[in-house]
Amino acid sequence: MTRLGNPTGPKPGFARRDVVEAALEIGIDRFTLSDVAQRLGVATSALYRTISSREDLLRACLDRVAADTDFSDLGGPWRQVARDYAERLWVLFEARPGLAGVLVSTSWAYQFFARPITQARQAFTQGGLSPDDAVLALDFIADTVISVHLQTEVARAPVGGAPTTSPEGTSADGRGGAPDGPSGLEEARRRYEADGRAEQLPAALAPSSAWIDRGWLDRKLEVIIRGIAAAE
Repeated sequence: MTRLGNPTGPKPGFARRDVVEAALEIGIDRFTLSDVAQRLGVATSALYRTISSREDLLRACLDRVAADTDFSDLGGPWRQVARDYAERLWVLFEARPGLAGVLVSTSWAYQFFARPITQARQAFTQGGLSPDDAVLALDFIADTVISVHLQTEVARAPVGGAPTTSPEGTSADGRGGAPDGPSGLEEARRRYEADGRAEQLPAALAPSSAWIDRGWLDRKLEVIIRGIAAAE
């Protein structure tokens, strides 16, 4: 919800950048305006002196993260660029939990990363790929890294521990999950052992500690690289 009109009253003792930092500390995918206000020690209404809505704050958060993301130093043969690009994306999502989910759930979020995307595309073309294949490579790799990281976040998090958020920035059900409950991986292991159907699955698909790390990301990346090379 967007507040109209100019704010009145004394100037707040915090700046827009402070609100952004508080939201990022809470989590770019889960912050609510009430949580941000509580972290800053102010009333929720006071936030509207520096932001106009939760979406405005989300845009500011994406601006901050994108400004800190730089792929200008990627270089070398395109296969190495692919591996380095995937690694840089993984490090980014590790540093900003929830960002992968925002990129999936918010159709316009990727646009904030136009500069690093352009840098990656240039590195791929300088490394030997055609412009079209460069775009395919960076998009395919980003989709794969995002997907794997989302699965990793689910495996790490307490079951039901991530609150859903309404567009207004308040908890959709008014309550969070169980922060001290079993992790997604632990719950998957429990159900795997209890469900007889699990015996039909390949052993490689059994819940494992790889779920809270990178899973099969590196193997998937090599498949992507071989596929692009075969299509050249």
